[in-house]
Amino acid sequence: MPVSSLAPELPSSDPRQRPDSVNGPAQEHANRSFFVTWILSLTLGFLGADRFYTGRFATGGLKLLTLGGLGLWWIVDLVIVMAGGLRYSDRPLSGYDSSKEIAWIATGLLLIIGYSLRLDQVIAGLLTQPF
Repeated sequence: MPVSSLAPELPSSDPRQRPDSVNGPAQEHANRSFFVTWILSLTLGFLGADRFYTGRFATGGLKLLTLGGLGLWWIVDLVIVMAGGLRYSDRPLSGYDSSKEIAWIATGLLLIIGYSLRLDQVIAGLLTQPF
């Protein structure tokens, strides 16, 4: 019996010849980070940063010009990101499964804290005062 038949087969370095367990859908579709997209959407979403990060430059520009659709587009996009609906090149964002619970809990806590501190009234007061 030849010695080469006893040696285990190593995966090829060519990604096209790797088995699906090594080069499966998770490896093939890894792209933009869900966590980074969520943070951008939460903090700078009214400026379209999440759209620019995921390659949607036209809608990112519109979101920037309208300040997140006066806040409405910003909130809708944040929910879309957290629900896993935002994609990059027709592929899901990487890390969604491991970070989605953190995103929902942290966003909920931030909303509760913002409401309890009445930040909406503080922001409205700052915007209406003359410079």
